[in-house]
Amino acid sequence: MIGTVTFKKFTGEKLPSISDYIKTYCAEHKEFPIEIIVGTDSQNKRSVTTYSTVVVLYTPGHGGHCVFKRWNTPKETVRQVRLLKEVEESINTANELVEAGCPKPKYIDLDLNPNAKYASNDVFQSAKGWVESCGYAVRFKSLGPLVTSAADWLVKA
Repeated sequence: MIGTVTFKKFTGEKLPSISDYIKTYCAEHKEFPIEIIVGTDSQNKRSVTTYSTVVVLYTPGHGGHCVFKRWNTPKETVRQVRLLKEVEESINTANELVEAGCPKPKYIDLDLNPNAKYASNDVFQSAKGWVESCGYAVRFKSLGPLVTSAADWLVKA
């Protein structure tokens, strides 16, 4: 999806190449280590599903810089399919960044809950295994602040 939907800053500035932007950002901010974290969220609205993928360039102890892409698709009525599409988009984004020579994302954040009482739990184990099998560390709802919180805000905006 990176090639068809443009990443932006929260100021609205479009980024012609997310990978070039990240490489430049990392080069300009060498004084502190930067962790890349990727997450995607979605929400159904009327006849469409809105997805948002967020890439955070996080400097521990100093905050993060976020860029995002947001797009609509025809409404996905099957919740499990929509949730796994979020996972797929995050993995694809992380893979495309690595293939372009960016530092490997430290985490892929999933908007899924390991607690069986929540609806997203029915795809949790398969999604977690998918991310880990691609070589990325995974975080999910019970582990504290997540990039998917920003993605959630964007799909509701």
